[in-house]
Amino acid sequence: MKIDHVGYAVKRMDRALRSFGELGFNFEPVIEDTDRNIRIAFGKKDGYQVELICPLDKEKESPVDVYLGGVGSTPYHICYQSEDLDAEVERLKQGFRVVLEPRPAVALVGKGLCF
Repeated sequence: MKIDHVGYAVKRMDRALRSFGELGFNFEPVIEDTDRNIRIAFGKKDGYQVELICPLDKEKESPVDVYLGGVGSTPYHICYQSEDLDAEVERLKQGFRVVLEPRPAVALVGKGLCF
């Protein structure tokens, strides 16, 4: 496995895009994942990639609410790429907890993801 990106929970996408842009990150268009109630933006700089995630509808629950409510905007996950997601998940279950079983991800064009 290799690191793909670091995910940041952010309260406001516009402010986060501006702040990371000032650091030199270039962002792809924002993606709306209505299934998980989040907006996502991927940015790259010098071979390093970040994913900004914020709630789409603040009146509904989203996976980043717990981070934003307690700490505020913060890095909260590291995403790894894998050639065989199912095998890696089984291997990692020996020492890590699965919070979300593997499923297709809108932001990854249907590729699988697991938390």
